[in-house]
Amino acid sequence: MKKLSLSPSFLALLFFVSAIPAFSQSQLPDAHVSGTLTDPSGAVIGGVQVTAQSEGAASAQLWSATSTTAGTYHLSLPPGRYVIHFSLDPFASREFTWDLSPGESRTVDLRLELERLSSSVLVTAEAEPVLRPQSTAPTDVFTREVIDQRQSVSIPDLLQFSPGVTIVRTGANGGTASLFLDGGNSNFTKVLVDGAPINPPGGAVDFSIVTLDNVDKIEIVRGAESALYGTDAVSGVVQLFSHRGTTRIPSATLFGEGGSYANGRGGGQISGLLGAFDYSVAGSYLQTDGQGPNDDFLNRALTGNLGYAFSDTNHLRLTLRNNTSDSGIPGQTLFEPPSIHQRYDQQLFSASAQ
Repeated sequence: MKKLSLSPSFLALLFFVSAIPAFSQSQLPDAHVSGTLTDPSGAVIGGVQVTAQSEGAASAQLWSATSTTAGTYHLSLPPGRYVIHFSLDPFASREFTWDLSPGESRTVDLRLELERLSSSVLVTAEAEPVLRPQSTAPTDVFTREVIDQRQSVSIPDLLQFSPGVTIVRTGANGGTASLFLDGGNSNFTKVLVDGAPINPPGGAVDFSIVTLDNVDKIEIVRGAESALYGTDAVSGVVQLFSHRGTTRIPSATLFGEGGSYANGRGGGQISGLLGAFDYSVAGSYLQTDGQGPNDDFLNRALTGNLGYAFSDTNHLRLTLRNNTSDSGIPGQTLFEPPSIHQRYDQQLFSASAQ
């Protein structure tokens, strides 16, 4: 029986042939991605951080570049499928997933929109969002960080810290709370929730039951804004911006607290992203027995902000906000016993689709 023997030359040839695919794969020409970044006005943007990473590999190598003062950027990447991210405060981040073939040269020019919830961006004073220093109107902005630091529960609790704002209440919790901006009447201020007005026709908003649930930002613009918002924006505009879900893993918050006079407050919020769908829903309640007969108060809030992105430029968004309250009215107590029969029930509901 003959034995099969392999010569050293044959073994070397076999190794060379098997190494050809790996060698050629490593020597494939890089793909190139470049373009120009501009803001909503068409001006170029420098300093934008552009990063690329292989999809589905959190520990993979990260390629990065920064746009020049001319707004241009350039990335050279090995062929593959990448998640490419564009970010610069206060612009809204953009993210794409691209398949890049060997030697491909792709030109992608992007227009970055201003982040509406950024503390340095003002939405209400102009037809388009602008940076705060570019606005000619006196403004004030309360971000979610400020709201949490002050532990404010309702809108009047927060807005009373703004210069030129006067809050007038008619009694304890549940009594009418009116806002007077720069000395104008209470019905001279336009109030918006995500761009939708909540003023009754020709009237003022009762802020007594409007809570800060699911609110990420509040803008106050002083001065006549009738050209943008109609004749009832004489003293200025107050706009509330609802929270939007931004995390692939759902984010949830629960809270509860209590105190004397049977005070109790609790609620929760959940938000996140499901593909192109973003959501943020919150609910809360506040109750107290008050300090005397028929002085109780109960307030319930339910809010939601739901959006779907069909493309980079086409979006559908639905926002809902509902506040209901039930409060007692003690009435006059100096010369007569308090009335235990008067009640004041309110409901403030707003909805908008864009």
